[in-house]
Amino acid sequence: MKLVTFLIINFIVAMISDITLNDISNNKGPKFIQSNVISSLKPYFQNKSIILASIYAGLTICFATIILSLISKPTIGYYVPNNIKQLFVYLIPGFAIGFLLDIAIDKLNIFGDSIKSYYKLAGAGLWGALAFIFSIVISYLIQKYILPLMVN
Repeated sequence: MKLVTFLIINFIVAMISDITLNDISNNKGPKFIQSNVISSLKPYFQNKSIILASIYAGLTICFATIILSLISKPTIGYYVPNNIKQLFVYLIPGFAIGFLLDIAIDKLNIFGDSIKSYYKLAGAGLWGALAFIFSIVISYLIQKYILPLMVN
């Protein structure tokens, strides 16, 4: 699978995920998925347009994916996983990178004070890592199984 395509898909997945979180944080989503953690993102989303916030999310995931790819090529032999076994191996350093990047975003105050309430409630690390893993898995499935159907 190609790295550039993987990056583009991850960017789009992150944007759509962020738009979804934006809606849910503003009590526009289904009640069963609303939570205090997601609601704590409301101040962050209020300070910027839905498109700008989603672009930030896309760029953050692309940055993490580039770091992961640069580490994975010399250590496990590929930039992007080509099969399920490779995907599971890829997710191990992916989780660590997502975790550390989320902590860095919090500690360096990358997205400003408006997201502090989220980090205070949810903590830094775990949710950023899970968001990155989600993006990787969805992007892999799209690139491996959906794009080939669209090309043929």
